[in-house]
Amino acid sequence: MPDNSLFIAGLTGVTAIVASTLASWLTSRGNAHAARIQVDATTEAQRREGFRQTRRAAYLGLIEQAQVVADGLRGVDGLSTTECEAALAAHRDRHQQLRRAVTLIDLEGPSTVKVAASNLLIMSGTLATALAATTENTSRENRREFQVTLRAYIRLIGPFVDAAAAVLEEK
Repeated sequence: MPDNSLFIAGLTGVTAIVASTLASWLTSRGNAHAARIQVDATTEAQRREGFRQTRRAAYLGLIEQAQVVADGLRGVDGLSTTECEAALAAHRDRHQQLRRAVTLIDLEGPSTVKVAASNLLIMSGTLATALAATTENTSRENRREFQVTLRAYIRLIGPFVDAAAAVLEEK
């Protein structure tokens, strides 16, 4: 019987090489797949964070502009007719800036924040109407109506802030 040990040694060596190559190939495929998954997860996380930061900036811009509108109208109660006309012109400019900020919120969403932002814009328009009435007739009733409207506007800032914070806290 011929010596089969050389044949068995060769077969064992070839089997070891094939097994090693196969294991290496499977490992590299697994590593490539894991790397792809990691890149996809990182990209998605960066996209979500960028989206969140864009929303946050839009929300802060609206909050700041809403506060500017309120601050610009706080001292109107004791103004003369001429000073009320100047305050009305300034308010109209601030209202237009608020409108731009609300338009940005309409793009960023979601609906709860859009509704709260729209409420601020509507009340800012109502403020312009009340201030115009006060400018035309500085009666006590018109001034009181303006102050009631201003307080209602200021109260609407809180719900917008709450809605924006809730959206930003979502994951």
